[in-house]
Amino acid sequence: MQPGIERRGHPRLPLDLICHVHSRNSKSWKASGRTVNVSRSGVLVRLQTVAGEPVPALGSALRVDIELPTHRLLRCHGRLVRIVNSEREGPLMALSIQRMEFRESLRKPAVGVSQARWNKVKELLM
Repeated sequence: MQPGIERRGHPRLPLDLICHVHSRNSKSWKASGRTVNVSRSGVLVRLQTVAGEPVPALGSALRVDIELPTHRLLRCHGRLVRIVNSEREGPLMALSIQRMEFRESLRKPAVGVSQARWNKVKELLM
């Protein structure tokens, strides 16, 4: 295999948005963080706070609620496929997305995204 060849099925868009991760199997595990990138089939999250039990095992069912700048949530249901621990920056979690849906947000988002950037996000996710 040649280095530098892109093998991903869907392009990733770098996005720095607040998100909340919940275990669908263990109701006591949850985490907050920020997205690193998002695609139609996956999301990479840098965790900032973790509450409850130890991080779920690979293959665990997780839900990620991403706060969008439109006062809505992008709710992603998927599986944990990779975790990389970094003491300096916080753990990275990669999830394979099986299903996503838009939900109404309960609070106003704290991040602003330009209209051009938001149009790219909508195009990528639709």
